[in-house]
Amino acid sequence: MTKLLDLDSFTRAIDSPAVAHESAWRAQFVRLRAGELARLTEICRQYHLRMLDTIERQLADLALVRWPAMDQADARRRFIADRRRAHGGGEAYGNWVWLPWEAKLVHLLDEDDYFEVITNRNQDKITREEQLRLRTKRVGVVGLSVGGEAAVTVAQEHLCGEIVLADFDRLDLSNLNRLNAGFDELGVAKVKIAARRILRINPYLRVTIFEEGVTAENMQRFLDGLDLLIEECDGLQIKRDIRLLARERRLNIVYAADERGFLSVEPYQHWPDLRPFHGRAEQAQPPREAFATPLEFMRALALWLGGWDNLSERSRDSLERLGAALCGYPQLASEARYAAGQIGHVARRLLLGEPLPPFLGNFDLSELLTARG
Repeated sequence: MTKLLDLDSFTRAIDSPAVAHESAWRAQFVRLRAGELARLTEICRQYHLRMLDTIERQLADLALVRWPAMDQADARRRFIADRRRAHGGGEAYGNWVWLPWEAKLVHLLDEDDYFEVITNRNQDKITREEQLRLRTKRVGVVGLSVGGEAAVTVAQEHLCGEIVLADFDRLDLSNLNRLNAGFDELGVAKVKIAARRILRINPYLRVTIFEEGVTAENMQRFLDGLDLLIEECDGLQIKRDIRLLARERRLNIVYAADERGFLSVEPYQHWPDLRPFHGRAEQAQPPREAFATPLEFMRALALWLGGWDNLSERSRDSLERLGAALCGYPQLASEARYAAGQIGHVARRLLLGEPLPPFLGNFDLSELLTARG
């Protein structure tokens, strides 16, 4: 249930925030009564908040969703006029959504109307009945590089009603070659960047963050209530341990790497005897600091990408130079987004109950699209 602030509570939240506005990531909701727009405008002027009101355009979208036929224009006009009249000219309709980190207040449809419009053009790739079922799901994402793109994809397709994000890392300039973020976010926790991106798409989606990442101490709590786990972290032991717990809970896992279209589907719900990572991670994994060089670590991590020989030749060449001529392993924006698309496809089918079989392999575009001489 979305918590709604009246104007007095809104003013107090601005004056005495629980978290500094520039560090915040949660959207907050303000509900007006008829006749309060002038006071809200004055509050925004006083605190230098930008007001954006496109409610007429959104009501037109809602009307078109409900009366899409060309000969139903009169019904659409009556609907919009009735909504405006019933809510004091429209300003008290829906909610005003405050994004503290952007110093912005935006007028939106209420939660159910917003959901109805924003999911309408998914039909019937996702049917209305399926969309409502997906709205009850809780999805967890560990690791927010490729995982950040996957989390936003899941949220944008509205494959869940709640998403749980975990990552301890912060944004570096070198991350901007592939992550959908900006230079004004350097040093910001990746988990906050992902949460903000999601909430700017749908502020009504329930988001929980684990800013310390997933650890041995909080892993059980992170997994509580999940219907699907998207695993994208680099911690070798965490990758193994979380699979062992997921198997105990019969929780499905999907993992994709931004390397040759690599994909792993571990559907423990219907295959409870499946060995962790298809039997490729039977032994305890060493911590990162146990490796003498970055290349040694990457050779171990390559197991989770299908093995060293499964990497592309260009990636292997780059990794051989890691720690000498190169400071980080190669990743590309297009490959991160391709991995997110694979995850979104599999996540949708698993969350809707399709009994997909285990899968470990590549959907490598460089092999599928070969130049002909």
